[in-house]
Amino acid sequence: MEGLRKIREYAKEHRIPIILEDFQQFMEVLLMETKPKKILEIGTAIGYSSIFMASVLGGNVRVDTIEVNSDMVEQAWKNIKELGFESCIRIIEGDAIDVLPILTEEYDFVFIDAAKSKYIEFLPSCVRLVKKKGVIIADNVLYKGMTNGADVVRHKQRTAVTGLRKFLEELENHPELKSEIIDIGDGITLSIKQ
Repeated sequence: MEGLRKIREYAKEHRIPIILEDFQQFMEVLLMETKPKKILEIGTAIGYSSIFMASVLGGNVRVDTIEVNSDMVEQAWKNIKELGFESCIRIIEGDAIDVLPILTEEYDFVFIDAAKSKYIEFLPSCVRLVKKKGVIIADNVLYKGMTNGADVVRHKQRTAVTGLRKFLEELENHPELKSEIIDIGDGITLSIKQ
């Protein structure tokens, strides 16, 4: 899709993190296989992955996406409207830590791609909100290889790495989830609610 290509170029030019292309291919196959009707995304940025997911599903989906940065919300909404997905994508502006506990709907698919240090805090709400046999995907969990090594992590990344390590440990032992780490992009986790 030409519109998505332009958003990808804009993201690269302005150093806005979006999903990597090899992960995008994996996500496309997963979405086509699972055909979710309702998706929750944590971390909208400029709307790239929301639009991508909606386009893969031919607009036959509702994507609720949470974003804390008002400038990103504005840019995302512009992109969503430009590509004609405003009827199936809803942006919820706010910090996911505050928004997630008040959501009550059930989702088929949850995609986590926000502040890495907070994944562990997002998890309880994600498990509560995803339906049985539903999918939870988290992006960037290997964090350039830093989460699985015992190397000393630079101060700047320590909070994110510590949070991601706790998140991965929690997934491994979670009684309601069957999870796998997949080495695609910067590492993802794929979890199915049992």
